[in-house]
Amino acid sequence: MTTDPDFAVDDTLLAFRVDDFTDGWIDAPQVMLLHGIAESAEAFNGWVPHLARHCRVIRPDLRGHGRSGPVQKGETLSVARLADDVQALANHLRLEHVHVVGAKLGAQVALELAQRRAPWMVSLTLAGVLISPADALGKWLVQWMQLVDEQGVEGWARATMPGRMGAALPAAGLAWWTEYMGRTQAETARACFRLIAASREPRALEQICCPTQVIAPVQPGQAAAFKQQPSLDEVRRWLARIPGARLVELPADSYHIAATHPDDCAALTAKFIKEHTS
Repeated sequence: MTTDPDFAVDDTLLAFRVDDFTDGWIDAPQVMLLHGIAESAEAFNGWVPHLARHCRVIRPDLRGHGRSGPVQKGETLSVARLADDVQALANHLRLEHVHVVGAKLGAQVALELAQRRAPWMVSLTLAGVLISPADALGKWLVQWMQLVDEQGVEGWARATMPGRMGAALPAAGLAWWTEYMGRTQAETARACFRLIAASREPRALEQICCPTQVIAPVQPGQAAAFKQQPSLDEVRRWLARIPGARLVELPADSYHIAATHPDDCAALTAKFIKEHTS
């Protein structure tokens, strides 16, 4: 069964989706999937068949995205504020034991919650993360703002898609993701770019106490405009700050592995969840 409820935080509607195809008599694990910029719960469609048979899957639309309320002109977004929204959702649903998965912006939000040691968070999986968005993407933000102003969000998505997806998707896949991300309102994109400019490497990674795995691409990609894939050495460097964290190397050349390799990422996540479900 899939349901699409919603609730309000600070007079802003926040939407989420619940996918649950578990046996009714089972106390199934709960999984929360957090998406990236210019996406929504729909970004994880390819993951759901792998997870929802044995887990209750919760997929929020982050503020300003999907069916959630819009971002107003000049409104400030921050990773902390988005994490507050997710905490509000956890309170709304009275969640107690949740395995959290984050991709891209969702990874930043998940890391914030893990550093806070959210009591309901029992494991963390990151599939596509830049530990310091400002350092990795800051040099492009003025150009990205201009792309949105002149060509809309879809124009920005089209220009940045090869650097995001690598060579993993066919032309039809790149076209679908371009159109999908292009549905995002321009004010949301601008607010997220401002968020990127203010987001640097977290200071409290050492405080993360829940089991953590990071799925990272290991194949060098071809040169592309706005290439976002981090080096494996960089991932290893900051991952060493998280006690007991596990690195899973995926033979891929894309930054957005949650989108280009959903079956692999979801299977690895399902295995990790099973390992950490009592």
